[in-house]
Amino acid sequence: MPDWKALLDNEFDLFEPINLAQNLVRIPSVSGEGGEVELARFIANYFIDRQIKVEWQEVEEGRANLIAEIEGILGEGPNLLFNGHLDTVPLGSGWTYPPLGGEIIENRLYGRGACDMKGALASMMYAAYIVSLFAPSLYGKLKLVFVVDEEGSNLGVKHWIKSYREREEVIDFALVGEPTGLNISLGHRGVAAYQVKVRGKSCHMGIAERGVNAIYLASQVIQSIEKKNQELKKFADPDLGNPTLHVGRIQGGTFPNVVPDTCGFEVDVRTVPDFPLGRMEETLQDILDSVQQEKELKFNYQIDQSIPYLPPVKISRDLEGVKILSRSISDVPGEIPTFAPFPASCEASFLVEAGIPTLIFGPGRIEEAHTANEFVSITQIVAASRIYSLLALRFLGGE
Repeated sequence: MPDWKALLDNEFDLFEPINLAQNLVRIPSVSGEGGEVELARFIANYFIDRQIKVEWQEVEEGRANLIAEIEGILGEGPNLLFNGHLDTVPLGSGWTYPPLGGEIIENRLYGRGACDMKGALASMMYAAYIVSLFAPSLYGKLKLVFVVDEEGSNLGVKHWIKSYREREEVIDFALVGEPTGLNISLGHRGVAAYQVKVRGKSCHMGIAERGVNAIYLASQVIQSIEKKNQELKKFADPDLGNPTLHVGRIQGGTFPNVVPDTCGFEVDVRTVPDFPLGRMEETLQDILDSVQQEKELKFNYQIDQSIPYLPPVKISRDLEGVKILSRSISDVPGEIPTFAPFPASCEASFLVEAGIPTLIFGPGRIEEAHTANEFVSITQIVAASRIYSLLALRFLGGE
């Protein structure tokens, strides 16, 4: 059986994934603004130049998923998927370094999307090339699916899953390259949002005591929501984290001299399997009812779900793909396989819902994503590419 680590060491060029990441960052690909297609073309050309088969999957006019595939020459076997997204959030302001410069300063590659997630795309691209070199010794397939619109409405991954089902393909294991700091995340919490509207009674501010200030009512509800997060910690999932409620937006009032009769606020909700969405909605209702009791004042409120629910997902640590990934991490100097919750959500949920066991693992820290001066460690880009390579070689070639 091949010693994949030794074979990889003989072929691996640590500068290649770094250079790739720099080039990807220099191509603007803000979600929905037309740049995704230019990034997809660059990646397609990289694969074509290396005799790797590519598929251009149009999602809508001017937006396309890029799919690459390496087939093992030895025939049928397990199928592995690497998934990432082409798009980024807008550049924003407040940058010290050029957001499209791809500059490397003190081991950090700066630029929009460097962390989320062009560093991972570069690591996967070079890993795919490495795997292609050993195709004569491999079974099955390595498939890379880089999608559009992850930062928007997830049109890209939905389109690919539709075709995946129509073709009756089978993927045995998948990895999404979102930034985990090279920790293994077995899934993520569910996410939804609720719009809460509290109603009071308006009157002239000169006789404010005759009205019911909806902003004051809402503020008490919001304070109770903040306190509730402490109680929710007892429902924490060891692999996903705590269920939470957080207020992200508030709006109320018409003029300074009018007691506001309505106040609305939006609540971000994160769920875990043992504390599902229905229970979260009940918790919100209980909070509003308890404020009514404390105030000894009956007021009207309305709760409406404002974004579709993305449910929590979680796979077992005992899956063979998880074990191979852990061993591959151990074989990279300075890295130790560590399991940690992924605090955000991602498209792993769509893949799991399609029946594909999926984990999250990639270079960079989620804390740097979407920020001014976004960066990713180039050491982690290189390490991720080595780990992706070893995972694929072992998954498709055994060891």
